[in-house]
Amino acid sequence: MRKIRVKPSKGQSFFGLMIGIIFIVLGFTIVIPKAGLIGLIWIGIALMITIINGYNVFSNRGISNYEVNVEEYITREKEDFEVKLRKLSKLKNDGVITENEFQKQKEKIFNRDM
Repeated sequence: MRKIRVKPSKGQSFFGLMIGIIFIVLGFTIVIPKAGLIGLIWIGIALMITIINGYNVFSNRGISNYEVNVEEYITREKEDFEVKLRKLSKLKNDGVITENEFQKQKEKIFNRDM
């Protein structure tokens, strides 16, 4: 299994960075003078929002929102599809099956694998 990190785009992170800065300014100018201790909590959360989004904007790695486990896609299925068609064609060319049987089997392969 492979892990894929899902993170916001640079545009989303930039928007979050701007919102975080606005929240910090509002916290210092409005919330702390009126609410006191709650204002410090407000500032702490606004700082976290700003730092996380700033890191995502200015770094290539960024902080992912979550990770997804993905099973590796096996390309063998496509190879099997091609192998089946080649074997079927060989049977027709060797005279083992008729053209009608070939078309029916080919239709089954296409319907099952597509």
